[in-house]
Amino acid sequence: MPDTVTISRPKRSSKPDTTPDRGWKVVLFNDDFTPFDVVIYALQRAAGLSLEVAEMVTVEAHREGSAVVRRGLTEEDAEIICGGLRKWSRIDGICPGVHCEAQQDDP
Repeated sequence: MPDTVTISRPKRSSKPDTTPDRGWKVVLFNDDFTPFDVVIYALQRAAGLSLEVAEMVTVEAHREGSAVVRRGLTEEDAEIICGGLRKWSRIDGICPGVHCEAQQDDP
């Protein structure tokens, strides 16, 4: 009779991983050369914001120096939105595109 091989089961942790995932956010920074209308349009296209929310984010970034565009994202999604914001706000000869960053969200 052939030899029998016993395979042990992998050990499972008795406690589920409950470490909170902070997620990622996109932060828009104010600049002095990108027109408001261009920033609002870019926020609508790249981040899927409504006109009203895009206007509020643009005004907050202008007044405070920065504003959170979206929260609760994966790092990849935050980077994609930043890339889209730069693309949709770039106008050759006028402005190079907005400055934004993907950042880990606050705890």
